[in-house]
Amino acid sequence: MGNLITELLENARVERRIVTLRTNPSEPSRFALGYVVDHNDETVMLKMVNPNGLLHGLRAIRKSEIFQADYDDRYIRNVELKENNLDKIYGRIKGLDNTEEVYLTIPEILAKSKQLRHVLYFHTYSGMNYYAIVVRLTEDEFIADCYNEYGEPDGTSVFRLDDVKSVVWSDEDTRAIELRLMLQTQKK
Repeated sequence: MGNLITELLENARVERRIVTLRTNPSEPSRFALGYVVDHNDETVMLKMVNPNGLLHGLRAIRKSEIFQADYDDRYIRNVELKENNLDKIYGRIKGLDNTEEVYLTIPEILAKSKQLRHVLYFHTYSGMNYYAIVVRLTEDEFIADCYNEYGEPDGTSVFRLDDVKSVVWSDEDTRAIELRLMLQTQKK
C-alpha cells in the first residue's frame, strides 16, 4: 500500500476515528476493526473494537498485508455510535410495564410499541426480519415504518399479525436505531 493508505491511517489516528483493515483477499468480509494507535512503513497498531463498540485488545498488522482500508462508512459510524453511547445502548432494558405479572401476546407487544414509539425487531414465518416502529394496528394487520440496521428509513409496510413469528423488544440494535432516530430529530 502506498501514500493514500498512510494518509488515511494518519487522519484516522489524529481524528480518533475507527478504521477497518482487510488483509485476506480470499475472505474480504473479514477485517480488523479499531483505532489507529500508531503506524509506520511496516506496521499498523490498532486498538481493537468489536462490532458492539467495546474495546478488546491491541493488534499489530503488517502494512504490506493490507489490501483495503475503510474509513467513515455507515458500518463504522454505527460501531462508533454504540461505543460513544454504551450506557444508552447497553443500559437497562426498556421494560414493558408489568411483564412479570401478565401474559403478553404479540399483538399486545405491537400495541405497546405503537404507543411508546419503540423500535422492534421482528421475525416472520417467511424468514424475513424487520426493524420497525408500529404506526397503526388493527385486529389482524399492522402498518410499520421499517428501518435498516443503520437506522435508515426502509419504507412503510403492511404485515399480517399471523405472519409474525417472534418479536425482540429493546435489544442493543433496536436501542441503537432509536438513538440514531432521536439524534436525527434533534438536528432538524
